[in-house]
Amino acid sequence: MPEETTSEAPSPSADAPDAFFVDVIDEALASYEALIGSPAAGADLGAVLPLHDGDVPLPDGATIAGAGTSVREWDDETFYAEQVIGLSDALTKADLEAFGAAAPSGWTYNSVSTTDSSSTLVMTRDGDQLRIVLMATPNPEEGEPPAELRLEQQTPSVPEPAWLSSLPAPDGGTLVAVAEGVGAVDINFTPAGGGLVTATWRYPVEQMDALLDYIASGSLEAAGFTLVDPDSFSFGASFIDVTAGEWTGQVIVGETVFEDSSAADLTWYLTRP
Repeated sequence: MPEETTSEAPSPSADAPDAFFVDVIDEALASYEALIGSPAAGADLGAVLPLHDGDVPLPDGATIAGAGTSVREWDDETFYAEQVIGLSDALTKADLEAFGAAAPSGWTYNSVSTTDSSSTLVMTRDGDQLRIVLMATPNPEEGEPPAELRLEQQTPSVPEPAWLSSLPAPDGGTLVAVAEGVGAVDINFTPAGGGLVTATWRYPVEQMDALLDYIASGSLEAAGFTLVDPDSFSFGASFIDVTAGEWTGQVIVGETVFEDSSAADLTWYLTRP
């Protein structure tokens, strides 16, 4: 369990944020959108996805179809970052094998595995264990790219993107996951489409009822969100559907169970078509 900043119950309401979500999200996602349509080899990937430090090999001729990142807590001392670009170019298993065979010095080509729907290459950088996961999907679903290149590495903490403060969450929680992206790319197994953001805060499990009271208190409306069915709280719902401009999604309160303990999580999940 992560160390909590306070054991006090969250306030049942909160002041409106300094900026509404719809007023900050376009600028926050603009750097990802600017990559779409660019040749991967010529794009300044490191300025948007810092794990691309210039030493990361890329498939020849690949064009970017989407981009995003996610960071999640693995345990109370370990966090993992995943930075991904969707590629508009179809790749075969043979292409992945050739990519692995041409691994530059300092990289270890681990394997290529195949399922009925995809082929996946794994490659690891020897010095810092930065991992490439390159997946080819011959018949992608709507919104998914035919290929994706993911970089995965341990990171010291969960970052706080610019849009985070526009999502109401009571004090006393620990931020344990964030994700953002746009385009033909999967972020946490969901196509990003016109945009995707999600964030999760963790609280002591004793605060579950207080969190439910918080999201039913008017805090979401004060932050510029519209509740799709406000009456759903009357029936004991632990989530609420919300909208803000073109964005739709859910605010969810749920219990996360560990081996010998549990916690209350507040999750925001928003997408744009």
